[in-house]
Amino acid sequence: MDRAAAELFLASLFGESTPERLEVLRNAAQGVRNWEGLLPALEGHGVLPLFARNLEQAGVELPPTIAPSFKARTGEQQSDDQRSRLGLRRFLAAAARERLEVTLVGSSALCFDLHPASLRRLGELEILVAPEHLGRALRAGEEAGLLRGESSLPAWWYRRTATALELSPTSPVLRPIRLQCTLHHPSLCLTAREPEIIARRRRVTHEGHALFLLDPLDGLLELATRIATRAGEGMLLGGRRHLLAAASASDHRLRLDWLLDLRTIVEARLATLPHSSVLARAKEWSAEPALRAVLECLQMGLGFLPGAREWVRSLLAALAAATPAGARGSLEPALFRPDPIERLPQWIWPPDAFFARRLGSSPASSTNALRLARARQVAGVLGAAALAGLGLPLALLQRTVERSARRAAWARAQTPQRLSDVNEAWRAAARVEQLKPITPRTIALPPREEGAVRLPDHYKG
Repeated sequence: MDRAAAELFLASLFGESTPERLEVLRNAAQGVRNWEGLLPALEGHGVLPLFARNLEQAGVELPPTIAPSFKARTGEQQSDDQRSRLGLRRFLAAAARERLEVTLVGSSALCFDLHPASLRRLGELEILVAPEHLGRALRAGEEAGLLRGESSLPAWWYRRTATALELSPTSPVLRPIRLQCTLHHPSLCLTAREPEIIARRRRVTHEGHALFLLDPLDGLLELATRIATRAGEGMLLGGRRHLLAAASASDHRLRLDWLLDLRTIVEARLATLPHSSVLARAKEWSAEPALRAVLECLQMGLGFLPGAREWVRSLLAALAAATPAGARGSLEPALFRPDPIERLPQWIWPPDAFFARRLGSSPASSTNALRLARARQVAGVLGAAALAGLGLPLALLQRTVERSARRAAWARAQTPQRLSDVNEAWRAAARVEQLKPITPRTIALPPREEGAVRLPDHYKG
């Protein structure tokens, strides 16, 4: 992909259309000569239907040579989105019978509030469940047609190591689901208490089934932390060139769909995000460096609407003022290292500010409490290392013993009766989509040519 195509990609990343954004999109489309590289990049970042909609609103037509392939792949991505929603609906129905509370987290959680259905790919479904309810989640997944793969380790391994367990679909009309028992890995050294985050959740309904989403402020900080952790500080602080590089690659570490989500959150919920509340919640999380870096990346690379632009500038100034003088200009490395091994030094020996926020007091006034907390931190890291070293052989042995039982479960799930049940649910969802009203397209008439005067018609018939 050349530079002009990457600029067009970035110009199309908006949810709310304005005349200024449409004008920028039209100007960017005029300089594109090679459209072939756009398709895999748009599909990889999950914004192909959004790109097609914004081009249509701007009055930009695709070249005739690639228009059929764009249309076909857009339909495939919308179908993929429907498969994800079908899998989520079946899992929620099974979770209700198991009396399991399901919290949707990650990028897929934001699609319910920010984007219309099938406009932005729902992405990988990430579900948060309580550690003691992981067995219920596995039974709900089996009932919904989602099972653990033959190569996956036992459930206790994922619960103890705070990693995600992926459930693979037994039918091609479903999408995988990732189960996790903790919101964040301990190596991130975040000070937010997960019970308090869970208590602030809000309950919504998805097609008649109960579903929990994070509080808007918690969702904003959780997304900023994910972006910073996945991309690393070099990607976020390198300016616009990294955004152009991400637009040219489908598997780039800097996810443009996540940046689109955070930008849309700020622009859509500006009135409900006062600076004082955002700063207080970011301090509770210890996520000020991540939030500041992501907002600066968006401000330099994509920009905001006028009202949101002033809000972001004021918030960045407040974040800079709240940073201690000794740490100003630097970022917490624990939040900006994608590899957990790179976060190991700070995980073992966090700064005193981490324990001060955890204990809710000043380190100088509680030296004994600080030493005790630091000793517990080191013991916890050593315990996690011992579990990884000693528990992995046991997990591999248990996986070998359970291999025949897992194969039998897959055989039961792929019987004609079970597959026909899933296929019938897919056909029913497709019929519902076909019955939805079609929004008529508006036709933009060409502007009247200057100097052209129509002659009177003297034909009397």
